[in-house]
Amino acid sequence: MRFVTGIVLVLAAVGGCASTPITPIEPVDPGNRFTSRPPVDLKSIDPPTRFNAAAATPLEISTNADEVLLHGTTAVVPIHGSKPTVSSGEEIRLIDTRTNKVREVIKPTYPQPKIGTVIALPTLTSVQGRPTVLAPFLGEAPGQGTTPGRPLVEVVSIDPENGKTDWRTEIPVEGWTGTGRSSGVEVSFAGVADGVGVVRIVDPSLSARRGDTYALDLSSRKVRWSRRGFEARAVTAGVVAGQQPGTGQTPKVQVRGIDARTGRQRWASPRDAYSVEVFPAGPSKAVVRGRTDPGGKKYVDVVEITTGKAVTVTEEKSGKPAPHPLNCLYDEQAITVCSGGDWVAALDAQTGSWLWSITKGGGRLVPLVTGAWHGVVYGRTANGPVVLDGRTGTDRETQPGVAPSVVNSSMAIGPWPGGGLGSSSYPVIG
Repeated sequence: MRFVTGIVLVLAAVGGCASTPITPIEPVDPGNRFTSRPPVDLKSIDPPTRFNAAAATPLEISTNADEVLLHGTTAVVPIHGSKPTVSSGEEIRLIDTRTNKVREVIKPTYPQPKIGTVIALPTLTSVQGRPTVLAPFLGEAPGQGTTPGRPLVEVVSIDPENGKTDWRTEIPVEGWTGTGRSSGVEVSFAGVADGVGVVRIVDPSLSARRGDTYALDLSSRKVRWSRRGFEARAVTAGVVAGQQPGTGQTPKVQVRGIDARTGRQRWASPRDAYSVEVFPAGPSKAVVRGRTDPGGKKYVDVVEITTGKAVTVTEEKSGKPAPHPLNCLYDEQAITVCSGGDWVAALDAQTGSWLWSITKGGGRLVPLVTGAWHGVVYGRTANGPVVLDGRTGTDRETQPGVAPSVVNSSMAIGPWPGGGLGSSSYPVIG
């Protein structure tokens, strides 16, 4: 589950109490803030380890840095509005990070359902060999006469090269409308595989936890299959891995692998467990965490996503707690780094074997991981931002200037200068 802290709402950690909404931060009107400037000088370094904090340019206070996409020097920024009275508060802005110019603003066709906060998160992928941004908006087509309004997900395909909309299509969905919800709803892409975009809609509140999945054929723009109650979490190698809870207030959860094109189940985990969560871990693996009973021992499995077979199993033992990942990040090359509250570890994305770990009480500060790219891990400690070597875990740069979430060879996206909220762009300098 994506944790949106300090922006729109606070999602409770798995095993805790229900989430409590907070006052949303209003998006900044680009007409009032964004002014063009001469293009900044850029370097090309792969992977970058130092960033120009003095040249940081704020993007959006309502958007976490890890929600921003980066295509070259174009930032794709989802905007989370909080006043969906006439039209949806969600929109996508494409911003040229060299000049601070808003290139395009893409808005949904329909207003969002009146179900509290709705967060729409786009993805950057390749469709027929061309880079494409896919943005899903949860909306509600208006009713007429005795016909009620109908909920839907509008998927918008955007060309990040020119900012133009290629196409829009609608996915009819069940539920996800009405009033009285106390938490937010997230609509996002779990991933893209074999020409199929896998959309998930999730209500993260523990009192009403549920997720639905819809598989959209990106050529025909038709729904190939859907599964209510199945929360897709990792999509790769033609398989969708996700979580399927049972019934009851504290249900056991089964992890399943679904064929991306047909919707047929390929495998199911041999054990049902509690507090289960699945994380993508590269081109062929997924990380699964869980508990044997509601307050019992923790375990972490690294599984082959095509078969569900566990290649690495870590279980909690007496005096030696198992790691409990809250997030895993693939460096788009060979390493996946996972982190929890008091540990960080990296695994080889090809073999699934753990390479190194940093744990509380082990003599090193445990960094809060923010990003990973091409063999390095970005994060911060009480000493400030730090860059680790992805294969060894050793400190590679202790003065990077910022702890970014999204990186390429010329630009990075991190928090607003001086704080953890919002998002800003940072030019690469080393």
